Amino acid sequence: MTHRKKTISRLSRALPHIQMAIKIWATGAITGSVTSLSFVLIHNALAVDSIFELWELGIAIISTTLIIAALTLIIRSKIYIALPVAYMTLLMPVVGAFFGSSGSEPLWQFAVLGMAGGLAWSTPFSLWTLTKSKS
Repeated sequence: MTHRKKTISRLSRALPHIQMAIKIWATGAITGSVTSLSFVLIHNALAVDSIFELWELGIAIISTTLIIAALTLIIRSKIYIALPVAYMTLLMPVVGAFFGSSGSEPLWQFAVLGMAGGLAWSTPFSLWTLTKSKS
């Protein structure tokens, strides 16, 4: 077998794993955006009196979980990857930026922030998929 055939053979074996890693990364971006948008919209719907109480926070978090569960069914992804990505995205960039903001920010900023957080938090899952393929 020539060197070229060996390389092609290796690439053809690795291609499904690379595609799966890219799918996980894209799912993380979608999950992050949806998580961010759902939290912001639910907060705005519940806190009309400008006081965000603990029970409203609970409803926002539970609703976000249900929305992510529905999203994983729609895009056919794994929930054990989407939920940690969603909660880490919610915890790290979204909640800090949301509660530190002035309240006049456009909604698309939170979608982009959630997407960036989702990409960052789904990267370890994608890398795990790639390294798992080499063994």
